Amino acid sequence: MIMRRAGVCQSRQAWLWERLTGLFPPDTLETFQLFFVNLGQFLADHWGDLASVVGLAIVIWASLTAKNAAEQARDAARQVKERIATLDTLADVSAALAIMEEIKRLQRVQAWQIALDRYSTLRRHLIRVAQMNPGLTDVQRKELAASIDQFRTIEIKVERSITAGVKGLNLANVNGVVSRD
Repeated sequence: MIMRRAGVCQSRQAWLWERLTGLFPPDTLETFQLFFVNLGQFLADHWGDLASVVGLAIVIWASLTAKNAAEQARDAARQVKERIATLDTLADVSAALAIMEEIKRLQRVQAWQIALDRYSTLRRHLIRVAQMNPGLTDVQRKELAASIDQFRTIEIKVERSITAGVKGLNLANVNGVVSRD
């Protein structure tokens, strides 16, 4: 675009340059010109170095992002593992309760051989509950240990009675212990 002012024809660039040069002293303009010429020469000579620095910055950013993603994945995996452990515990406790009910039923009909198998199965479930749950309190662990010992004692007494040929075990006492524990 050509601007006309007082009979003088100027291009827009020339008019802008004239205005800018009037704002700065002459030595500052030379410094700007040298800077931009030197910057252009620097970029032409070292574009590969600059690309490497930019690439390094991108790699660092990507590695930090990947590290954050890995930490989030680890946390999610830990939460899933805890939930699975909780579900396993619930399954073991449910199985233990069902086995206790079955033991009481077997004792009522005096099916002592089958009840013996169920005692050991019950103890395995209780041991697993105690071992697989680090969140149990000391009181809960002591109660589980006492129950495991109690069922081991009952199993030993029933086995001795069967071996000795004793017909009448104290059924009410044994079922009371199973119900209580």
